[in-house]
Amino acid sequence: MLRVTHNKESAQTLLIRLEGTLVRGEATAAHKELLGALKRERTQRVVLELDLEEVDATGAALLERFRRDCLAKDRVLSLRSASEPAKAALSRVRVNTEGQEEEKTKGAFLVSLGGTALDRWKSFKELLQLTADTFVWSFGGAKRTRRVRKGALWVEANRIGVDSLGIVGLIAFLVGAVVALQSAYQLRQFGADIFVANLIGVSMTREMGPLMTAIIMAGRSGASIAAEIATMSVNEEVDSLKVMGLEPGRYIVVPKFQAITLTMPALTIYASILGIMGGFLVALFYMQLSASTFFGQLFDALVVKDILSGIAKSVAFAWIIVLVAAHQGFQAYGGAEAVGRVTTTSVVLSIFWVIVADAAFNMIFYF
Repeated sequence: MLRVTHNKESAQTLLIRLEGTLVRGEATAAHKELLGALKRERTQRVVLELDLEEVDATGAALLERFRRDCLAKDRVLSLRSASEPAKAALSRVRVNTEGQEEEKTKGAFLVSLGGTALDRWKSFKELLQLTADTFVWSFGGAKRTRRVRKGALWVEANRIGVDSLGIVGLIAFLVGAVVALQSAYQLRQFGADIFVANLIGVSMTREMGPLMTAIIMAGRSGASIAAEIATMSVNEEVDSLKVMGLEPGRYIVVPKFQAITLTMPALTIYASILGIMGGFLVALFYMQLSASTFFGQLFDALVVKDILSGIAKSVAFAWIIVLVAAHQGFQAYGGAEAVGRVTTTSVVLSIFWVIVADAAFNMIFYF
C-alpha cells in the first residue's frame, strides 16, 4: 500500500513524502496524486522524501516521469532522503541525488511549451464536458432535473437577478445619458437633434444593454460563482459530493445556470429601458425635445429584430459567464490564494469571451 502526503514547507517549497510500496499496481494512482500536488501547490521547489519498502521497475519509471513533469513545469526537484530500496531503484533511472537541483536541458522551452499546450487542451475538454453535462441536466427533461435540490433555482435567481437590479439600472441609466450627451453636440451641428432618439434606442437595445449587463454580471455574479465553487473545491466539499455518489455539476452549477438563463434577458430589457430613459432626460432638458417627439422617433426607429437580437445575446452571454465561472471554480486547488486566482481569471475570461461572442453576433445579425 502506497501513501502519498504533501505539504508546503515554505512559500516556495513543496515537500512530498512517499511511504509504503511503489509497485506496478499503484503507479498510475500515485502519478495522478503527484501531478495533483504539483497543480495545487504552485511552488518553485519540490523536495522528495522516499520512505519506500519496495520499488519495482514501474515505480522507478514513475519517479523518472515525475522528474520530467517537474522539469516541464519549471519546478526544481531535489531528493532529501531515500530508503535502500528507493536508492536501488533510483540508481537505474536519471533522478536527482540528495541536495542536487535539477538543471534545465536545452529542450526545456519546447517541453514547457508542449506541457502548457496540453494543459490548455485538457482544460478546454473539461469545459466542453461541463457545458454538455450542464445542458443535458438543465434541458434534458424532468427525469434528469428532478434530483436538483428544491428551491435552489429561485434562491439563485433572487441572488443573481433581483440583487443586481440596482447596479445594473444605475450604470445603464448613466451610460444612456452619457451617450446622448456626447452625441448631442455633433447632431446639433447638422440640425439633427431628433435623431438622438434613434441613436439611443438602437444602441441600447442592440448593443449597450446586453453588453453592459453582461460585463456587470461577469464582475458581480461570475466572480461570486467562481469564488463559491473554488472555496468548495479547496475545502474538499466537491470531493465529498463525488464520494457520496452525487454529481457536483448537477447540484452546484445547474441551479445557477438555470437562474442566470431566466434573469439575464429580463435584466437586459431592464437595462435597455433605463438607458433609453437616461438618453430621454438629456434630450428633454438639454436638447429641448418634447416627450412625444422623442418617443415617436424612438418607436419609428426600433424594429423587433433589434430587441430580439439583444435578448439572444443576453442568453448567450449568461451561459458564457456561468460556465466559465464554474469551470474555473472547479480548477481551484490549494488554499485562499487559489480562490483569488481563479476568481480573477474567471472575470477576465468571461469579459473576453463575452466581447468575442458580441462581435460574432453582430456579424451574424447585421453584416
